[in-house]
Amino acid sequence: MKGHPVRNYKKSVAYGVAALGLALAGGAMTAPSAAAAGSGKYIGFTNNGWYLVDTCYHWQSSTTPDSCDRGKPKGTDWRVEIPDDAQGVRVEVTVLAQVGGGNVSPQITDLSRNHCYVLSGLTGSPAITDKEC
Repeated sequence: MKGHPVRNYKKSVAYGVAALGLALAGGAMTAPSAAAAGSGKYIGFTNNGWYLVDTCYHWQSSTTPDSCDRGKPKGTDWRVEIPDDAQGVRVEVTVLAQVGGGNVSPQITDLSRNHCYVLSGLTGSPAITDKEC
């Protein structure tokens, strides 16, 4: 006799999410954060969302190479120091396994201060909000 269809669906989804998480965690490596002559200022994130997330930092007019923090799960905090010589930054926030939805990357124009963000929501509907550093 077959099991209940909703229960089987939930099991399938749970197994799929677990397999995806293991596959991504197994292949994810975190690149070292930018560590050139630091300004003492940083960009920080807290992941309260139900997904893995990558953040990449593309420094403008800086000798510091671009870097990424990869595969950050729910409940983690991380940050990257803003290089002293950076004139700007383009931050890319990528929710892994997201099929649709809007861009949640912050728009940072002032590198003279710290910037902190909280990620929340589900894979299909991620959100980002400012928080106190």
